[in-house]
Amino acid sequence: MTRLASKLIPALAALAHQTASAVPAELASTKSSASFNHTGITAISIVCVLLLYQFWRFYQRAQRREADIRLQLWRQANYDYLTQLPNRYLLQKCLEEAIADCQQSQQPLGLLLIDLDGFKDVNDIAGHAVGDRLLQNAALRIQSCARSGNTTAKLGGDEFVVVIPKPRDIQVLHEIGAKIVDTIRSPFYIEDNQYFVTASIGIAVFPDHSRSGEELMMFADQALYAAKRAGKNQYQFFTQTMQREIRDRISLTNDLRSAVANGELHLVYQPIYQLHDLRLIKAEALIRWQHPTRGAIPPDVFIPLAEESGVIIEIGKWIFDEVLRDLSAIDLLRLQGTQISLNISPVQFAHPQHLMAFIKRLQRSNIPCERFCFEITEGLLLEPSRVTQDTLKNVKQAGIKLSIDDFGTGYSALGYLKKYQIDYVKIDKSFIKNLEVDNYDFILCRSIIQMAHELNIKLIAEGVENARQESILKVINCDFIQGFLHGRPTMFSSLLEQVYQQAAHQNGHNQLSNQTKH
Repeated sequence: MTRLASKLIPALAALAHQTASAVPAELASTKSSASFNHTGITAISIVCVLLLYQFWRFYQRAQRREADIRLQLWRQANYDYLTQLPNRYLLQKCLEEAIADCQQSQQPLGLLLIDLDGFKDVNDIAGHAVGDRLLQNAALRIQSCARSGNTTAKLGGDEFVVVIPKPRDIQVLHEIGAKIVDTIRSPFYIEDNQYFVTASIGIAVFPDHSRSGEELMMFADQALYAAKRAGKNQYQFFTQTMQREIRDRISLTNDLRSAVANGELHLVYQPIYQLHDLRLIKAEALIRWQHPTRGAIPPDVFIPLAEESGVIIEIGKWIFDEVLRDLSAIDLLRLQGTQISLNISPVQFAHPQHLMAFIKRLQRSNIPCERFCFEITEGLLLEPSRVTQDTLKNVKQAGIKLSIDDFGTGYSALGYLKKYQIDYVKIDKSFIKNLEVDNYDFILCRSIIQMAHELNIKLIAEGVENARQESILKVINCDFIQGFLHGRPTMFSSLLEQVYQQAAHQNGHNQLSNQTKH
């Protein structure tokens, strides 16, 4: 535009000059002609000036519009549209400049990575409009906790960053981290409703942890993960131990991705006994991983990794295939009606195609769906999605039973048990471990059993390891027990042998009873 104006303005001036000088020379001989010449020149000059003025105004407006567009594009590229905070791109530049300044002055720098716990629930339940309002309010709260000269940025989603150059000492980072946790914990009032989220924060320090901005972000993210694993609603500083743990988790997750293909997984079955007569009624299928170099990996280590990475979908399909292979290889009469329980992850309910495929395979086979029980967690039922609700309905319609695993460790609300037609509740082993007459665990277990029986739900006590626990559970009318006292996890062939021996013993007992009667 500037180059165009530099060409047009001289051109218009030259045109006015040429027009003025182009009056015919023969008209200059008369007085009237001279008057006309003077008037014409004046009019043409005025028109040219007006044209130049209008063009100048147009040029100025165009320049302002161009500047506004450039500014708007720059803000769009550098600021979050929702909170008006610097975005990831601008944060990177600010962080590099702050690190260079701190490096020159030999002073530290703190980086806080903040994630809002429970924000997804607010978004899913209340809608994105409320979620956006909450993010805006959270941004203002976080900014209010930072000092003047600090940079507060939004990475995306519900993640924020605060860069604190040249803190007085490390205590300043503790204070700001604690202040952000406290202020985010307070309720958010939006459209006459209260919403609650908390903040998990990871903190990394320059130059103690790294001299690179990229590594500081990575280390703060590792500390954030540690804060979430520790229970959320808190802040954690990065440590070298965290880095080793993260590397180990990544390595283990990568190995887990190929565990199915490499034949490293296998199933075992743990018996579940009817308490009043110790008959083997059910069995839980449990997965085991034999790592080629690390040996046996505990399920409480690799199952969370499988769920976080999504590998649980593939593992779940493999479990279905293995169970069906085990059952298809025998005459089902040998199982004497024993029911098989399978642990189903919330991730599998969110992507239920393999669950439904398993049910269809059962319906096409000679294996009744009633011979299976899906064990699910309490959290799945707290705020189930439409997909989850539909899947639960299809599972129940097919005849598969439902059991709540580890009851008592989560939300422990009995209301949803009836709503979703739960058949069994498993009392977590943490309550059975220290079970004594009239202690807290005794009162809790007795209350759970009484209330569940009112809803026509059967109770299974996990982790029963001694006769005293068994006798106390009999007193409070527990229905089933599972644990090392009577049955450890075993291969399917061993489970069949136990069922066969039990049936043989029962037949012998019945024959003896008949002979005694006669």
